Amino acid sequence: MLGLQTRRVLLAAAALGLLVATSGCLRLDLGLQVRPDDTVGGTFTAAWSDDFVADAADEGLDQEQLDAFLDALLDGVPGTERTPYSEDGYRGYTASFTDRPLADFSEFGGDDWGYLRLDHDGREYALESHWDLRAAGFLDPGAFADAEILLSVDFPARVTEHNGTLEGRTVTWTMTPGEEYDLTATAVENDGIAFLIAGIAFTLVVCALLWLWQGRRLRRHSVGNPSA
Repeated sequence: MLGLQTRRVLLAAAALGLLVATSGCLRLDLGLQVRPDDTVGGTFTAAWSDDFVADAADEGLDQEQLDAFLDALLDGVPGTERTPYSEDGYRGYTASFTDRPLADFSEFGGDDWGYLRLDHDGREYALESHWDLRAAGFLDPGAFADAEILLSVDFPARVTEHNGTLEGRTVTWTMTPGEEYDLTATAVENDGIAFLIAGIAFTLVVCALLWLWQGRRLRRHSVGNPSA
């Protein structure tokens, strides 16, 4: 989710003592939308809690310094459009991106503390991801123990397996610094041939039932009207 430049900024900030420990101080939210044409769109949000912003002001940190920290986080995202973010008591920025090839996410990350693999093979989409948020260079668990780190993936197919939270076709994982996570999800597209065969079979059954119903109706009519 974050690049080498981000980790350097985090280390520098910690070394300078610029960040203070505040409950729920930071929200990082990466959302990916996988499309049927094997492209990916998404958003990445980096935001401070309102409580942290107030406490930071008391510690002598101004808004420009806080925004610079968020900018460093967002620099690792391929998005070109940034919009202000304000929700649930957090405020910051969201970077958006569209039409990224799915192949770009076949080996996303791969450094000391995490990676994400997202592949499409036949009718199956598979996500495999590992994040060691205990690793040096990530958010200091002491200062960011309650930071909220979210990863969500919206699949273009029915999700059959996952170890996150499922809503519709979207799987979401919630993580915190100082922990280690293995994330998995599998989604499978509908088999078009199987659905076609099932549709034909259903149509034949309906036609047969209608034929039987019509035949019984005609026989009943003939019995009730002998002269017919």
